[in-house]
Amino acid sequence: MTDYPLDTATQLESVSDMRLKSGGGAAYWNFTSAFGGWALALGYSAVQQATPQDGMLAGVTASFMKPLPEHDLMVDVRALRAGRRTNFIRTEFTAHDAPDAPVFAADYVFSDMKEKPLDYTCDFPDVKTPEASDRLPDTPGPRFLSRYEQRVALGKPFSAQERPHSALWARDTADRPWDAKALLALSDTPMPRTFFLDTTPRFGATVQYDLQVMCSAQTLADCGADYLLVEATSDRVFSGRFSQTTRIWSPTRQLLAMSNQLAFY
Repeated sequence: MTDYPLDTATQLESVSDMRLKSGGGAAYWNFTSAFGGWALALGYSAVQQATPQDGMLAGVTASFMKPLPEHDLMVDVRALRAGRRTNFIRTEFTAHDAPDAPVFAADYVFSDMKEKPLDYTCDFPDVKTPEASDRLPDTPGPRFLSRYEQRVALGKPFSAQERPHSALWARDTADRPWDAKALLALSDTPMPRTFFLDTTPRFGATVQYDLQVMCSAQTLADCGADYLLVEATSDRVFSGRFSQTTRIWSPTRQLLAMSNQLAFY
């Protein structure tokens, strides 16, 4: 799928067996840094290129240490542990002119899935259908917004809500089918929770991020390029910090993944 914008933007050049070079995040630029979802997807691409994984992505834990550069990024990949069913892989990003100063690091967990007893899912939110939801404008705003068609199904940005709860239907504007890499990129699309508590824009930056994947590769493939619902809320917004919990749902109301993050505003 190298012709899609996400795949073109996450192509890497091999420098050595476990070191790769990226052209940078210009195509998925935010305001002062490359889009965090792009970094998560780029790390995934680096892992699959340096040490291909057969197991499904199970989780990611990432630290955003400095703004991600628009051009030229080095990615180092290191296998932390290879188990019978589960592998742990670390990626670390540095700017080409500052090789000793990491800007981003992510630990990826890959594992096979087995059918087992028990199946519980939290409640699907009460939201409007994609057809009944207003489209979120992609301009003015960061460059990466144009990569997604987003429709507001719950909540209103830049309003003083009682709870910072929102849900947007989202799909790739290039009709790219969903897979683990696309899911990673999508998971960081929610707006800062501060946007739903005040009419004044208060921008935030992710510092710590954690994602858990609760579906198979086939389940994602079955979603095609259809809308997924990205639900987000917060437990606390206080003193320059906010938490954010995100749930990603399939068109058939299956919970595909959830993430938690700490951000500063």
